[in-house]
Amino acid sequence: MNKRIITLMRHGKVDGPAALYGHTNIACSADGLRELHNNITSLHQLNPISHIVSSPLIRCAIPAQEFSATQQLPLQIIDELKEMHFGCWDGIPFDQFGAEQWLTLNQFWETPATAHAPDGETLEQFAGRIIRSWEQIHTNITAEHQLVICHGGVIRIIIAHLLNLDWRNARLFRQLNIDYASNTRIEIATHQNALPVIKYIGLNPV
Repeated sequence: MNKRIITLMRHGKVDGPAALYGHTNIACSADGLRELHNNITSLHQLNPISHIVSSPLIRCAIPAQEFSATQQLPLQIIDELKEMHFGCWDGIPFDQFGAEQWLTLNQFWETPATAHAPDGETLEQFAGRIIRSWEQIHTNITAEHQLVICHGGVIRIIIAHLLNLDWRNARLFRQLNIDYASNTRIEIATHQNALPVIKYIGLNPV
């Protein structure tokens, strides 16, 4: 093979009401787990996966561990691949938000680089650790096809980093849709100084 493939796959739909699930360790719903499994299986049949990387949160790690065990593939858990930490908002259903919380949340959506959840992670902190994680995945693992099971925010930051886009831009989070269980394919030629190429974003084959 004259290229390496890195597939970024978002976890399946979670088993909970609408909320910001950052570091909250919520599992996939039964339907979300089924869709994710089907999409991983389809991906593996098309381009055999040789290495799996996962966020440590159970909505990613449990399906990663199951597929790794079934297919006897190496699995690496990277702690810094967690979703953004939303502080006091993390895991709280939106229908329990008060007027003041909604005001602060709207400020976050409008200007995520300067507003953040109380006791939560700043966008700069989040982007920094995700970019470090990407460099670890990109440079330290030489498998022909890596599957990275992670989160929507993680995938958006990696896309912005690869394309030299401003990750502070709110449109990256408001207008770039990354569906549950969808995959984003990155290819890297094996010649020296090859740049990663994004082949597609947010594909959901099922």
